[in-house]
Amino acid sequence: MTSSAKYILMFLLCVPMLVNAQNETPKPKSGYVDKMSHFRVKKKDFKKYRYLSFGGGLHFLTYFGDLAPADKFLSTDVSQIKPGISAFAEYRYAPRASLKAELLYGRLTGDDNTSADPSQSASQSRYVRNLSFRNDIIDLSITSHIYLFKNYLDYGQRSLFNAYLIAGLSVFYHNPKGKVPDFKYTGERYPNSGEWVALQPLGTEGQHSSHYDLSPYSRVQLSVPVGGGLKFRLSDQLDFAFEINYRILLTDYIDDVSGKYVDLGALESDMAKSMSDRSREEYAAISGEKRSLDNVETVKYISKYDGNQYIVYRGYGQEGDGARRGGAGKDTFLVSSFKISYVLNKP
Repeated sequence: MTSSAKYILMFLLCVPMLVNAQNETPKPKSGYVDKMSHFRVKKKDFKKYRYLSFGGGLHFLTYFGDLAPADKFLSTDVSQIKPGISAFAEYRYAPRASLKAELLYGRLTGDDNTSADPSQSASQSRYVRNLSFRNDIIDLSITSHIYLFKNYLDYGQRSLFNAYLIAGLSVFYHNPKGKVPDFKYTGERYPNSGEWVALQPLGTEGQHSSHYDLSPYSRVQLSVPVGGGLKFRLSDQLDFAFEINYRILLTDYIDDVSGKYVDLGALESDMAKSMSDRSREEYAAISGEKRSLDNVETVKYISKYDGNQYIVYRGYGQEGDGARRGGAGKDTFLVSSFKISYVLNKP
């Protein structure tokens, strides 16, 4: 037999073996193909599995601004952290993203007397300044949440734990107030001593005075919320979340303090003068604590606007290059939140 014939014979003998091996190749388990195609459909058509949830939150608002303990980022006084509440709706519109609308009410406070240490040179000037405020915030925010883990399935299949980032825009109403002192600059007693009065209408830095080219700040402002959170699934329809949300503000008047002192004679009312410069008050406005004001120099000046004489501490309550009442940077606040939400959609 020739060599060519031998090769042809060997090939013919191997063909049945190759065919048989092809027929014995393992087949996919029953339903495997169907499950994979079902998954692809869900991934492609997530809109069938979008869901809406409603909830509420308990918040703790922390103020950072001109009345903070130190001139540095995120300097605050723990005693000034105040509670707030909110209601919200969240729409999960994509496997990794949701949109939340939230209405929040909370209070911000600041007080030189409690946050500034008179024994330290870095904060002594703020202690002498003796300004304080409280501000009730009503805030409506629209934020986008980007989640770490995707969910292509229905809400009942969402992960037990997820983390997310927050960014958005808010509009809020604020109205900083101060507590009325016992006495006017003239020495007369205020009949409404101890009450809280709105500071914006007074123009404590000359905003309502015809002698200064300053516009009153708006009590409706915008902010940019940024932050993050952790979410835990409690049941098929309940979630618990913890969030930290930092508000970047476009105003420096959340505490009614921003620019320089003005000539007290340029202000329009006794109340405006009292709220503009509180450095010579014997007691702190909010706590009622007696203040220690040793070795502070007193000066007198005649106002060029109303011709009256005013007695103030040097650097406070009068015009001057060094008479700063507040800083130049914008105020901010932090919102730390605990939230419960309920998924509205049925399976």
